[in-house]
Amino acid sequence: MRPEIDRELTERAKDFITRSAKSGKPFFAFLPYTQTHMPVVPSKEFADKSGNGDWGDVLMQIDAYTGELLDTVNELGIADNTIFIFTSDNGPEMLPGHNGWSGPWRGSYFTGLEGSLRVPFIMRWPGKVPAGKISNEIVHEMDLYATFAAISGGTVPSDRVIDSVDQSDFLLGRQAKSNRDGFMVYVGNDLFGIKWRNWKMMFKEVERGTDEKRTFNFPRFFNLYSDPKEEYPLTKATAGHFWVRWPMGELLSAHTTSLQKEPPIRAGTQDPYEPVRGQ
Repeated sequence: MRPEIDRELTERAKDFITRSAKSGKPFFAFLPYTQTHMPVVPSKEFADKSGNGDWGDVLMQIDAYTGELLDTVNELGIADNTIFIFTSDNGPEMLPGHNGWSGPWRGSYFTGLEGSLRVPFIMRWPGKVPAGKISNEIVHEMDLYATFAAISGGTVPSDRVIDSVDQSDFLLGRQAKSNRDGFMVYVGNDLFGIKWRNWKMMFKEVERGTDEKRTFNFPRFFNLYSDPKEEYPLTKATAGHFWVRWPMGELLSAHTTSLQKEPPIRAGTQDPYEPVRGQ
């Protein structure tokens, strides 16, 4: 049953970590919980425990399961040599009852709005990652690839486009700034906009993931410091801020060049490596 899957995943993960630690071999465990993804339904163990409905119950459930994983790592005596990351791949759902909360930011996933893009990211590596440190710097999920490669002594291929940035110096506290200033904002195959530092340049928008897509004749610019919900595009009165289109344009130009160098792959064809033409 769906409500009990995450309990089984937790037990299997604990078993794998235990066996790997006892063998003395390095290991990688990726555990994608099914919750809080819709339908949000807690296990019998946590049903009605929070007093705040299914969503509250599921949050308690994930917190408890994550604690069990941390306890396992601690009890095995491998915490000081284990990187433990808690994160997510997107913001809240768009359907009431399953949507959770995105803080002060607007938008569900499938929107390109900040509520869609911002996710929790907590990293523990005792003695390596500074304890209790909080940062609002930009780090993309794809950066984990190059970062893990650097930490583990691996090599990132140089013969292809790699959309990943080594963030090891930043995450390990050796520098205060992230190595990434921004990124392209995609929803599916559509380029919705560009994020650069505290600015957004949006070509398209969807209010909620199930709503109709709107395309703008002229890009909309937002200052996320003064307008975190992306409700008030810059106007003539704030025209002095339009300089941000230049660094965003450089990001877009580099991205376009990378697509020309390595065109997107056509899905569902006999040859999965046949490039898509005309893009």
